[in-house]
Amino acid sequence: MMLTGGWEVVRASVRKRVGTAAYQAWFSSLDGSIENGALVLQCPDRFSRDWIESRHGDVLHEVACAVDESIDRVDYRVRESAAVSSRAAPLRSHEVAETAPRSAPSPLRAAISEPVSARFEEPSFDSFIAGPGNVLALEAARAIASGNGGHCTPLVLIGGTGVGKSHLCRAIHRELHQQAAFLSSEEFTSEVTQAIRSDRMPGVRHRYRRALNVLILEDVQFLRGKRATQVELFHTLDHLISRGRTIVLTSDRSPHELEGFDARLTSRMASGLVACISPPEYETRRSILREKAAAGGVHVPDDVLDVLAEREIQSSRDLIAGLNQVVARSTLLKRPVSLDLAREALLAVEVPGQPRSIAEIVQAVVRGTGVSIQDLEGRSRRRSIVRPRQMAMLLCRRFTSASLAEIGHAFGRDHSSVIYALAQVEKRAVEEPQLRYQLESLALRFAPAGINAARG
Repeated sequence: MMLTGGWEVVRASVRKRVGTAAYQAWFSSLDGSIENGALVLQCPDRFSRDWIESRHGDVLHEVACAVDESIDRVDYRVRESAAVSSRAAPLRSHEVAETAPRSAPSPLRAAISEPVSARFEEPSFDSFIAGPGNVLALEAARAIASGNGGHCTPLVLIGGTGVGKSHLCRAIHRELHQQAAFLSSEEFTSEVTQAIRSDRMPGVRHRYRRALNVLILEDVQFLRGKRATQVELFHTLDHLISRGRTIVLTSDRSPHELEGFDARLTSRMASGLVACISPPEYETRRSILREKAAAGGVHVPDDVLDVLAEREIQSSRDLIAGLNQVVARSTLLKRPVSLDLAREALLAVEVPGQPRSIAEIVQAVVRGTGVSIQDLEGRSRRRSIVRPRQMAMLLCRRFTSASLAEIGHAFGRDHSSVIYALAQVEKRAVEEPQLRYQLESLALRFAPAGINAARG
């Protein structure tokens, strides 16, 4: 029978014992019942079950026995829906996203995540942190989104990974959604190649040259050596520009530095506005940290913000990784965010260790989350599957020397899917204590031995 008040009393007592943060992360959504003298807890997944039992099992048993004398033990179970989802069952046809035929799987059996465009909470201009290194790009993107960017087109956003190019592109797309085609260079290449083979190029040309007013194409540097795609892109840009249409391109280098490119294409790209985005400087880094911490309901003292902002980084992702380390350690160790804690946490991202392999990371995620390789291969959009995929990509980025493209290839995705996964899991790690716990638990397996010893 259900505990009609007893369970609420138990939860209230547990909250006093473990604190509000741990309670919200682990106990607020648990269901409790009494079966044969046991308090039975239905946990959302294996990780939650193991964590609650190992870290809070004594408290739960003590409180439950005090509330109801008939209870002599606590049983921890995984909810049936979660248990089913973690088994390697064949996917039903309605669970598989429509997609082109897959090529031969990678050695990791191609852990495939759902398409980036399927579910995406679009970034906005308001959530973009402006600074000296990106203000030109931001104002140009705003002008294009408001319909006043004729003098900016084609707009070419230049910068390394994680500096905000995709954020601005998605903000533009958010404003001009019905008018814009937004895709990666890999998607464009695939579409052109397939159309050439099947003699469907007229339809592709109509789509990009006549049906839409805005073309947003990311990471054009990956078109290197793809002559047919470059020729098609050149004629598409030429057609759009002559008719006053809007074009936004991104690249990791300026047009004239692109090797293996048709000179006509790079000249056309450079005919508009080339806006470089540099890694954020100190004040911008501090603003990003303050906003991310506030969004997650985390108070970070000024001296900790200073330490995090003073680090030499290449992108905002490196910055958020440092913040995540601090917040996760604070929650795990039940210590307030302090300068000493921040310095300890930063060792995990700053002390070099032996690079790990992608296969090793994936196997650890499989063991640590209860999903299987078959789960990761599927097209399921269940949170219990999507989260491990995204965490695996983040850990591959942090603990291997693999590039974004290499990580994407290993998971059967393009590099933009990896960028999306990194952004999502980093954002949610700040906001969700349980995800921080899980990431930290997995990360401890790959940190250098000396760091693990220090943590112990």
